[in-house]
Amino acid sequence: MKVELTGPDDLGFWYLTNADGNAFPLVESHEGHPAAAALFGWQATEGVEDREAIIQDALVFLMDHIGDEIEAPKEAVDYFSELEEEDEE
Repeated sequence: MKVELTGPDDLGFWYLTNADGNAFPLVESHEGHPAAAALFGWQATEGVEDREAIIQDALVFLMDHIGDEIEAPKEAVDYFSELEEEDEE
């Protein structure tokens, strides 16, 4: 399942959005940016140990990849499957 990177919203949250327009919360806190960016191929710069610098680098990377598609991670697939099941009920 392909999903698209969307965000950030007014609160700074990022999402993976499927073809039906449903959104999986990807980044819900400032510290979540590096893990989210890693899904799109980002890697922290070697030798950089300052946590805030790493987070800012990941945030810039995500901003450059708004609209990019990736294969949904398992958590997102499970989330979208649950939504589909709820819609069927």
